[in-house]
Amino acid sequence: MTNRTHRTYSDEETKTLAAEFARTLLGGEVIFLQGELGSGKTTFVRGAAQALGFHEPVRSPTFTIVQRYPVVHGAIRQLLHVDLYRLKDPSELTALALEEDLGQPDTVTFIEWPDVVTLPWKADATIQLKAISQTGRAISILLLPPRVKSHQPS
Repeated sequence: MTNRTHRTYSDEETKTLAAEFARTLLGGEVIFLQGELGSGKTTFVRGAAQALGFHEPVRSPTFTIVQRYPVVHGAIRQLLHVDLYRLKDPSELTALALEEDLGQPDTVTFIEWPDVVTLPWKADATIQLKAISQTGRAISILLLPPRVKSHQPS
């Protein structure tokens, strides 16, 4: 999947695009999701989760902050869906205990609202979603250069 902007015109098209993206993941990736309320961030994660083997409802983590979903796709066994919208201070990240899972080879992490607090993690990809109509979305996928994962020996 190349760096470009895609247009979708329904939730199903957004989920299909997310599924295509998810099938390129190998494990350990951290993906930032950016966009206003209602721009389709959780819909995108729903499509990714389905493609990775999770077929139950995916709920927005706005109030729980973190949702963990078991998946089965190659080496990937867990999808983390994080929503930082309600955080006020970076110290609140500690209570989420994300450090144990982020970047692990069996986990893929999607983080909504990554700009709300300063994060100690870098993204492997940034997905920007923008509503262009009631059901239409402009979705830009920016893949960042590969970096050495902390779980890999040097």
